[in-house]
Amino acid sequence: VSTQSTGGINAEYGKKWYQRRVRAISNDGATILSLLQIVHPAAKTLVDIARSQDAEVGDGTTTVTMLAGEFMKQAKPYIEDGINPQVIIRSYRKATAFALKKIAELQVTVKKDDPVEQRDLLKKCAATSMCSKLIAFNKDYFSEMVVDAVMCLDTYLPLNMIGIKKVTGGSLTD
Repeated sequence: VSTQSTGGINAEYGKKWYQRRVRAISNDGATILSLLQIVHPAAKTLVDIARSQDAEVGDGTTTVTMLAGEFMKQAKPYIEDGINPQVIIRSYRKATAFALKKIAELQVTVKKDDPVEQRDLLKKCAATSMCSKLIAFNKDYFSEMVVDAVMCLDTYLPLNMIGIKKVTGGSLTD
């Protein structure tokens, strides 16, 4: 015998479900998505995108998932109208090419003849790219460090000469 709760859920079933479920508090999208038991193919694709983003960058999983979800949402009416998915993909590729062309038009050229302006622009660019939840609170420190490293390179030395040394323990500024 079971009773109905005020929410209309079978109280016995609700109690068993509550005892079995995993409880987690996190603002990390990859952590949350990894705890879900997803069956839907489109939702699995979103989880795969988030995992890939987490593996490659270590941050931005929620943003990537939301963006991909919005692309899927915008494509859904066209698929329901019978438009071939390859046509939609081709359209996304054209939109990507258009966006890249627009970015190329808007790009700012670094003037190497004024070292102060060059350093300032490089620092702004570095700080902008460091809005990750992992290092955002130290972005001024790291943007200065990155610019110092880049400015030390000679014109003939490649950027891959700059490395990151991972040290266990301590703080980020160690």
